[in-house]
Amino acid sequence: VDDLRLQRMSPDQLATTANEPLYELRWHEVPLPQSPVVPEDIALARVEAGGDLFTRLTEVLELTQQFLTDPANEHTRLVVLTQGSLTDHPDPVTAAIWGLLRSAQTEQPGRILLIDVDIWSDEAFATAVATGEPQVAFRAGQLFVPRLALASAADPAPVWDPDGTVLITGASGTLGRLVARHLVTEHGVRHLLLLSRSGARGSEEFAAELVELGATPAFVACDAADRDQLTAALAGIPAEHPLTAVVHAAGVLDDAAVTNLTVEQLATVLRPKTDAADLLHELTADADLAAFVLFSSAAGVLGTAGQANYAAANAYLDALAQDRHAAGLPATSLAWGLWADASSMTGHLDAADLGRLTRTGLAPITTAQGLNLLDQALSTTHPTLVPARLDLPTLRNHATNNTLPTLYRN
Repeated sequence: VDDLRLQRMSPDQLATTANEPLYELRWHEVPLPQSPVVPEDIALARVEAGGDLFTRLTEVLELTQQFLTDPANEHTRLVVLTQGSLTDHPDPVTAAIWGLLRSAQTEQPGRILLIDVDIWSDEAFATAVATGEPQVAFRAGQLFVPRLALASAADPAPVWDPDGTVLITGASGTLGRLVARHLVTEHGVRHLLLLSRSGARGSEEFAAELVELGATPAFVACDAADRDQLTAALAGIPAEHPLTAVVHAAGVLDDAAVTNLTVEQLATVLRPKTDAADLLHELTADADLAAFVLFSSAAGVLGTAGQANYAAANAYLDALAQDRHAAGLPATSLAWGLWADASSMTGHLDAADLGRLTRTGLAPITTAQGLNLLDQALSTTHPTLVPARLDLPTLRNHATNNTLPTLYRN
């Protein structure tokens, strides 16, 4: 809580805080518990790193559903153990598994514990369990827990070459259009490759607006998760305006509680997020990019209830960005909070849905705030960031009532 200054701010300060700082997920060292003993109410599941994303997530989803719906496990905790797959160099598949299980933790408090160890030992396992934390990493004999912390944004922003082409997926959606317009008006971008399933259909007015602003937009009907279609779209970029940046903003929702989540819903949400991101990563490997921006979601960091599939997909994007960053490639994954503007993804949310989201401690982001956060995020070398508005009064109430989610604690 002190990291976010919740306890040290007066009600007046909380009400007038206007700046929307960036946050990031950090792993903080915590003291080792004394004489740890593994309790008897534990069911252990060890999960290997790597493999096919959909297959591995399906296995973990089925395991989790079987555990949570079996009355015999009512007083038992499921401990999911991964090895050497998180913190500095995360395995994207394992990160997706953690994203899915974070939502399960939110829906079923106290039922699931996530542990990542560098080297397996009974002592490391017992120590991690004894912390009482829902998510723990054990490294070189030390314990670390994830916390949301302020991130700096003091590095030079990328230079958007006016002669280069910027590719945007999900370009027919609300966020895709906002970003395209912002890049043109504020960053001098002139050449846009705008990909969506609908292509130019229904975008005639928007196309005319971009042209009036001085841009040359190319609307292409393309499923970015389809290799042939994406390859063809990239091949159509003129040599005199080479690809210089990628913004992956495509995505869909198909919400359900983790115990009711189907394999079909899992596939529906993964495809436009993770499959497309993998192809963009692969097919642009030889391009001289100034920016490779992935629109992720705070759901993968916070574990939003009812969105285990979406949390998994976005946690995967965050890890992919870290992997690219470690390889010296441009990468920024933005785990957005909820935008205030209704979109095709959020327009179906009713008051109860929005209330559930705001109770997590996030406030809706206005268009101006979101675009400002985008610019801040691109002025940093952090590969993963959480651009979000924190609802400080709500979090302060949680702290007072001892219900503050662990990510916001010291």
